[in-house]
Amino acid sequence: MGEGKRKLLIVLAVAVFIAIGVMQSIIDPMQMTIKKNETTISGGNSNELMVQLPGQFIIASALGFKEVIAGTLWVRADTFFHMGQYQAIIPIVRLVTWLDPHNIDVFTTGAWHLDYNFVDQDQMSDKRYIPASIALLKEGIANNPNIWDLYFELGWTHYCKKLNDQQKALYYMQEACKHEGFDVNTGIKTKRPEFVDRMLAHQYEKVGQFDEAIDEWHKSKKRVEDMIKDPTLKNSYVDHTSLEICDRNLSLMLMRMGWRYGDLEKYKQGLDIALSLDTNSKTPTSWRKASLSAKKDYDRRLASGQPFGDALKPLDTGFQVNFKKLAPKMFVISGKLNLANSSEYKGMASEPFTHWYEENEQKSADRKELWRDGSRVSWMLTDYDYVMPELDTFNWKLNPEETVVWDSIYVTGGAFSSKIDLSRNSEFYPFVAKKYKLTVWFSPQQPNCPDYIQDRVGWKGEAFRDKLLDTKTNPGFRCLKWETVLTRDQLVGKPG
Repeated sequence: MGEGKRKLLIVLAVAVFIAIGVMQSIIDPMQMTIKKNETTISGGNSNELMVQLPGQFIIASALGFKEVIAGTLWVRADTFFHMGQYQAIIPIVRLVTWLDPHNIDVFTTGAWHLDYNFVDQDQMSDKRYIPASIALLKEGIANNPNIWDLYFELGWTHYCKKLNDQQKALYYMQEACKHEGFDVNTGIKTKRPEFVDRMLAHQYEKVGQFDEAIDEWHKSKKRVEDMIKDPTLKNSYVDHTSLEICDRNLSLMLMRMGWRYGDLEKYKQGLDIALSLDTNSKTPTSWRKASLSAKKDYDRRLASGQPFGDALKPLDTGFQVNFKKLAPKMFVISGKLNLANSSEYKGMASEPFTHWYEENEQKSADRKELWRDGSRVSWMLTDYDYVMPELDTFNWKLNPEETVVWDSIYVTGGAFSSKIDLSRNSEFYPFVAKKYKLTVWFSPQQPNCPDYIQDRVGWKGEAFRDKLLDTKTNPGFRCLKWETVLTRDQLVGKPG
């Protein structure tokens, strides 16, 4: 190596160590500031400080060491995570994504961190961080528009699971399925995992776009077939089991269109697929028996003209909600939701396939289930005029005066009840506003609604006939909704 090259390498190495040293000198005092103000939701003045930090890296960036510094910072973030210093991680995420905007893991991990790591005493996450999480993922998409990962993360994790905004979830899953993957280590394009396409088919079903769902299941199966044939994917986890997953899910959806809405043509199509799986030795015996039993039921209904369509039969669930304050910022949400008494399943169209009612009736009295539990009602308490902000750019600074909290309550035996204590986390729940809105609702679109409940009420809640019926929040869908306005005194004052 020539003397000139050796000197250049020394200069570059010194530049890297100086840059890392500068970063360390900034992060460590920040950590001490955060530790000193552990309960500060916005992380003190770290937001304003970090806005100015990119200028510190101009020299390192010019020398092409941005990725090296980004990697070092990300390792440091892992140390903070294990120390429980979560506030210190957010500005590091900001820096790493600035230095290396193509590091997909930082965007997904950073969004997950914002979604789940800031929790109160009862492990409820701070929902005020969700707009920042979404903004971070959208920034990641803008910097990496031609890969599937972040579209899917935004659609599935955020809009479907956390926000129950199924239309936006559908949009981002559709976008995900337009793109393949990318191996950052080799720079080579990779195949989009086949589960992404399957989840899109499920999402079409969830929003009631059944023709699109059917089409997507066929596309998903064809994609799996092509991946199996691709010699470059010999070590892939995709095999003939993935084909059967597509067939089985399509079969069930088609049969449910018959069970729930009386569509005999779709019922027959689903049965044909279900019975075709009998030739596969891996198909469980229980599936074969269920399919043959359902075929007999179909033939009987076709011959007799016996109507069915369980989701079209009116059902009043007796939905009611009670609110009771126990102490300042401590209250109970309780009520009734008759979903669903076991007697509802007697003679249901799905029964010949599931045999749930028949098997339940054969149990001893102490083991017999009187209800089909598994549903959850959702609740949300916010400032009266709260609207979730849509951030144009990533910004994790919170409004410390906002109160935003939501969760769900398990329904068992046709009733639900939960004591909610928001008194121990004043910075999470400041209760500064004068008025608040409390909403409690149930929708079959909720990601935690069991399919056997949907068998009775439909994908769109067609069976609901309750007084607390809501058809305006999501046009075309029927949900159960209770809402009340509470004053600050009703939430924070002493019980009367």
